[in-house]
Amino acid sequence: MEMKHEHGALGRALRMGRRLAAALAAAGLVLGAGQATAQSYPARSIKLIVPYAPGGVTDVSARLVAQKLGELLGQTVYVENKGGGGTRIGAAEAARAAPDGYTLLYANSITHGTLPATAASLPFDPVKDFTPVAKLFWYASTIVCHPSVPASSVAELVAHAKAHPGKLSYASAGPGTGNHFSSELFNVMAGVKIVHVPYRGSGPALQDVIAGQVSCTHDGAAKPHVDAGKVRAIATTGIARDPRFPGLPTVDEAGLKGYDMTWWQGLMAPAGTPPDVVDRLGRAARAMAADEAFRRKAYDIGLNVQYAPADALAAQVVQDIAKFRRIAAEANIVLD
Repeated sequence: MEMKHEHGALGRALRMGRRLAAALAAAGLVLGAGQATAQSYPARSIKLIVPYAPGGVTDVSARLVAQKLGELLGQTVYVENKGGGGTRIGAAEAARAAPDGYTLLYANSITHGTLPATAASLPFDPVKDFTPVAKLFWYASTIVCHPSVPASSVAELVAHAKAHPGKLSYASAGPGTGNHFSSELFNVMAGVKIVHVPYRGSGPALQDVIAGQVSCTHDGAAKPHVDAGKVRAIATTGIARDPRFPGLPTVDEAGLKGYDMTWWQGLMAPAGTPPDVVDRLGRAARAMAADEAFRRKAYDIGLNVQYAPADALAAQVVQDIAKFRRIAAEANIVLD
């Protein structure tokens, strides 16, 4: 009996040992798989979805980011433009993508700010469907008008709009986009009605202002056209002056006190992307933001480098949506 008892106890101990060993081995395999993911990522090219048509400031900056990010990661990062729906189409496609780090969204204050703050419904959730990677830039837009518009200041633009109600128009990148929101806020605060003409991106919107088909637009990439005399700069939309236009006042300085439309751009991944992959991308983004040549190129296209990690970007998204909802309610802004 004693022998049987010892044999039974030993058997149980051996069986427990085998189960423990198996569990530890499984844990080691999981850990090893995670380490392998971190070490092998990226193993192929990465798609960066830009929810705008080619040619606008967001598209131009995304291509700058894609080039440098690809250099740092050792793989090609290519831009795929998915404009339309006020950024809905591109953002929704990114949200549906496999969460493996090979599809990213070039997000901004519209996809994760004004659009969710004002849209009745969206095909994606800006918080639940994405994993923040890093904030990269902040910038302000410039209000520009065709030279035929008899205004060179905010006061003159407001006076002309009041004297000719419904005659002036402004082009936007689409319903719910940044220049739609900022233009409607301008209308409300100035007490004017400048008619909205939506496009599928800032690039074609600006081109039609240059062509004289539309009166004005708010654009962050208009400086070369201002310098060439193709459009006239009226004011900038941020609370601080744009370093590229040191002599140009902000809308706030020009008389519409409290007006501030400052924007950000950054990287988002689909929800569920492995933390080690997000960390790898975040470290590359931080290195990119510290690169002086990259910073100079960004400045040349109107962007100010302002790196922030994933947790800071996540907090900003929540704050921005609340802020834009408040502004929209106070100014009675209803976007399409």
